[in-house]
Amino acid sequence: MDIKLPSVEILVATMHRSSFDFLWDMFKHNNHDDFNILIVNQTTPDKQLVSHFEHIKVINSFEFGVPKSRNLAISNATSDICLMADDDIVYQPHLKTIITDAYLKYPDAAMISFEAIDEDMLKYTNYSSEGNHTEKSLKKIYTWVISFNRESYLKDIIFYNMHFGFGASFTGEEEYVFLRNAYDKGLKMIHVSETIVQHPNENSGRLMGSDNALFARSALTHRFYGNFSYLWLLKYVLFIYRYDYITFSQMPAKFRMGLKGIAKYKALSKSGEIDKIHDS
Repeated sequence: MDIKLPSVEILVATMHRSSFDFLWDMFKHNNHDDFNILIVNQTTPDKQLVSHFEHIKVINSFEFGVPKSRNLAISNATSDICLMADDDIVYQPHLKTIITDAYLKYPDAAMISFEAIDEDMLKYTNYSSEGNHTEKSLKKIYTWVISFNRESYLKDIIFYNMHFGFGASFTGEEEYVFLRNAYDKGLKMIHVSETIVQHPNENSGRLMGSDNALFARSALTHRFYGNFSYLWLLKYVLFIYRYDYITFSQMPAKFRMGLKGIAKYKALSKSGEIDKIHDS
């Protein structure tokens, strides 16, 4: 008996593109025509991307912000399985086989995450073992290894939060809020120990002590743990000082930045704005 393989669609977020050179780099180890590809190009009217390929759809959007781009892609996707993507990644060989095999192995999964390597061919983070996700394991998952069953996500209205991500109220942490939205609604979420993508190296230590990190992570912690976030913030500032991400003299300012993040989140929550899917 023939087994029907799910269709796979790559949802690419990019900015100010007028050629597909970046896309060919992403698929240099795979055939791009094995997939449906949806590109959201956040740009200006004078610099648009036009597709003449049947399998590549482009949406030129004149609004900016990561959550807006992601949600626009999710809303316009058409395939069975969607795979989130940025424009600076390189997919590793056998991408389609890995994705489809995973959903054949876990047919009830609403979301499956995979693994990434960095430019030194090392694992991008210390991933959890293959199997069901937990609240903790989701913290290791970045957008470009997330795949999901489109119908399941649309049925449960799973979108990116408009206030988390680059260009939003809180810069960063958008993946975890997105994933916890699905997790808290009881969707089946699986991690598969297969590498699908290479991502550029980043200095995560420098980011850990940045004002954006303090602001966003404090807001994120308050979202899920309420007033425990104040104790978490104190411990986090001590942690980043102990491991030399900040200096002793920076500690008070970093703590105040975290308090501002919590206060901003509480204000948005009180106004009813924090869980809006789209701008009005």
